[in-house]
Amino acid sequence: MGDFSITLDTSRIQRDLSDMQKQIPYATSVAVNSLAFDAMRLENSAMSEIFDHPRPFTTRATQVDKATKSDPTAVVSLRDQQAKYLTPYETGGDHWVGARDGTGDLLVPVDGRTDAYGQIPRGLIKRLLARPDVFAGTVRGIRGIWQRPTARGARRNAAPAKLKLLYMFRANKAVDKHLDFEQRAAEMVQREGPKAIEAAILKTIRTAR
Repeated sequence: MGDFSITLDTSRIQRDLSDMQKQIPYATSVAVNSLAFDAMRLENSAMSEIFDHPRPFTTRATQVDKATKSDPTAVVSLRDQQAKYLTPYETGGDHWVGARDGTGDLLVPVDGRTDAYGQIPRGLIKRLLARPDVFAGTVRGIRGIWQRPTARGARRNAAPAKLKLLYMFRANKAVDKHLDFEQRAAEMVQREGPKAIEAAILKTIRTAR
């Protein structure tokens, strides 16, 4: 039996592989960003499951800092304003109350106006306290935001009109829900990561042609 030899010209394959090697940073950033935005949508959607009728401001709390070819790291985080009151639900601790009265107590509605989500509208307390018939103070041992009776109301009623308690301060307490922000995102990345990498590689191959 005679001998024979086989020779393959691999120069094109080597060039293609070299080109693919150059595309790896791009493919990585595509996969990472795809996972990051999926995580963002998942976290935002979870807000409606964790909280009862949350504001749209809360259901859009998550943001993404995108990965690039030079830095293949995407960061999924809470926006600064929402992080102020949502962080205790992730790390534990008392409800965030801001600097509303300086004591750290919660201000809860009693007979005052709330928005469609059952919360005190932003800026309302400041506007109310600018009125002459509204004041913050302690009456009969109850500290809150009170409204004085108007002269018109006093004339209409035979009995003397009473102060109206609009909002009451209550001692703060630890949050009773958990956000599971980091755990939820980590589980999603572990579950969906291989598919994201595959899709990114296929996209890279298509766009390289």
